[in-house]
Amino acid sequence: MKTNILLALSGILTIFAPVKPLMTIALIAILLDVCFGVWRSYKRREDTDAKFWDVIQSQGFYRTAVKACIYAGAISFFFLVEKYIAGDIIAHFISVELLLTKAIALFLVFTEVKSINENYKDVTGKDILASFKKFVTGLKTESDKWR
Repeated sequence: MKTNILLALSGILTIFAPVKPLMTIALIAILLDVCFGVWRSYKRREDTDAKFWDVIQSQGFYRTAVKACIYAGAISFFFLVEKYIAGDIIAHFISVELLLTKAIALFLVFTEVKSINENYKDVTGKDILASFKKFVTGLKTESDKWR
């Protein structure tokens, strides 16, 4: 019985092996968002008597665990849809493997980056995404000068 369960679990893990890097990236983005959220919360409560431990013990960590499960489920779901249903159709138009799954993972990571940016902006007053956009625009104008 134990052997059958291990074989079934290893088979499931083998099916989902191609999306492991995408899930890892999404979970790292969630972890970074949590770190920036705790930092923001701590800075907001700095003038009160709240200790760092009070900031950490909140319902936010429960929501983070739920969000991680939802993100992993979404990536897994779109992987299965793409692999077994829509993959051949997508492959006729674009030759990128797991394009739909990668697009969903990119959307989820970008959502977390926006949240990190909001937390960072609340603490420091600097907008990372606006600075990055300004940097890229400056690079584009410099490269246009060389043409």
